[in-house]
Amino acid sequence: MPTPSALPAALARGAVFFGLWLVLTGAEPFGLPFGLIAAFCATYASLRLLPPGPGAIAASALPRLALILLRQSFGAGWDVALRAFAFPPRLAPGVIEVPLAIPPGPSRDAFRALASLAPGSLPLEDLPDGRLRLHALDIAMPLEIDLAETKAAFARSTRTTKHG
Repeated sequence: MPTPSALPAALARGAVFFGLWLVLTGAEPFGLPFGLIAAFCATYASLRLLPPGPGAIAASALPRLALILLRQSFGAGWDVALRAFAFPPRLAPGVIEVPLAIPPGPSRDAFRALASLAPGSLPLEDLPDGRLRLHALDIAMPLEIDLAETKAAFARSTRTTKHG
């Protein structure tokens, strides 16, 4: 049984899993008891494998994050294409390091995935001092500005307080 602090997460996850069951089975009345059992088991497993806590996703902030990421993704593709097909190509690849205060774990992994959508950047590794090493297509590009916007959007969409 989930603890009182995990109850909202358990209810939300259970509802999502049961909704998924209904979608996949066509909401057959005969299958509803099996769907409840499957949703309970999936919820239990998800709470054991990924307990709720700091860094959880705030569903209310996801639409804004999705819009920012969509804009960044299209912008990145356009920017990379313009740089690569310019004559001569405007590329000065290199490696940069940016400060990052997101604690190691799923939150940091999620941020690294989002940071890969910034124009001309690819996260390489986490450094022991908490910085993030990135490959940049052009080290003259203002990657820090793009990453600051991504950090701010990520901070609003998660329940962590510090994203440096």
